[in-house]
Amino acid sequence: MAFPDITLTSLETITAFDPASGDFLFMLDELQSASLQQSEETVDITGKQGRRLNSLKRNKSVTVSGTNGLVSGGMLAVQSGSEEGFVHKSALVRWTDYLVVSSNAATTNFVAVGEEGAEIDQLYIKESNGTLGAKLTQSDTASATTFTYNPTTKELGFSGIADNTEIAVFYDRQIEADVLENDSGKYARKCTLYIDAFGEDKCANIYRVQICIFQADFNGNFTFDMGDNQTVHSFEANALAGACGSSGLYWTFTVFGDNAEDSGDLPVLNHIAITTPPSDVSYSVGESFDPTGMVVKAYYGADDVTGTVITGYTYSPAGALAAGNTSIYVMFTDNGITQVAEQAISVS
Repeated sequence: MAFPDITLTSLETITAFDPASGDFLFMLDELQSASLQQSEETVDITGKQGRRLNSLKRNKSVTVSGTNGLVSGGMLAVQSGSEEGFVHKSALVRWTDYLVVSSNAATTNFVAVGEEGAEIDQLYIKESNGTLGAKLTQSDTASATTFTYNPTTKELGFSGIADNTEIAVFYDRQIEADVLENDSGKYARKCTLYIDAFGEDKCANIYRVQICIFQADFNGNFTFDMGDNQTVHSFEANALAGACGSSGLYWTFTVFGDNAEDSGDLPVLNHIAITTPPSDVSYSVGESFDPTGMVVKAYYGADDVTGTVITGYTYSPAGALAAGNTSIYVMFTDNGITQVAEQAISVS
């Protein structure tokens, strides 16, 4: 089937796998945009007075880039060079409580951890305008400048603090979390990428399109814009030639029907045979072979009896016959395999 001229109507997903192990790494399914850019260096070959005689083409390169509407943890691990990705473990997080003092006491929402007697890192009295004012320090006894803390009960104790006074408390919590570590000595990794999209031809027939980039070398450059605008996850990777099993390919572009069925294993052409000879096997010099009446069958797989009648064969010699010709050789090719059968003739 000839390749149809199509419009790419929607970008579906980009799926990444480890090129060595084949393990799944991540999927981008909220793609805002993606592009595949190919470039090729051309050097002019010139002659007398700079006349262009030809051109030398070399150094082909391919870059894939885009943005995803959600932050992808798997791609973040690839971009930061982490082989473990996010690891579920115990971790410290900095926490902030805004509390109200009552009867010279307040209670943190969670247990503060740290050096014994110094579990609370920072504590400030909030001013009426919302800014942080006087700083108090943790101590064994409460005073005008100190406070106490009991990690078991999470209770803060004060001295001389008016009821309804607001305070800001900063401390560390020990929690179970998923953690990605960005090691300064590790760099972005490589992936095998599959880009899936839908296309439509001029007659409104729907096609699926899949671009496979055998080895995409990600770079670690990305920006998370946080604020009024949506945070998107950007990416860029360069295709590398010579990936294992790719025979030097950068990428493949595959188009197939939306309802395409599995083809299964393609049958192997074992041999062909002329089961019915042609009507005429005797010729004079200068005449050409006439295959009228000849039946040729192809035999696939383990079939050595039934065979399939074929018509798409060729034969040789196809032109004027000579006195020395005693055979016609019939040839048939299927799925890259060619088989030959021989038909005896006489030429006088």
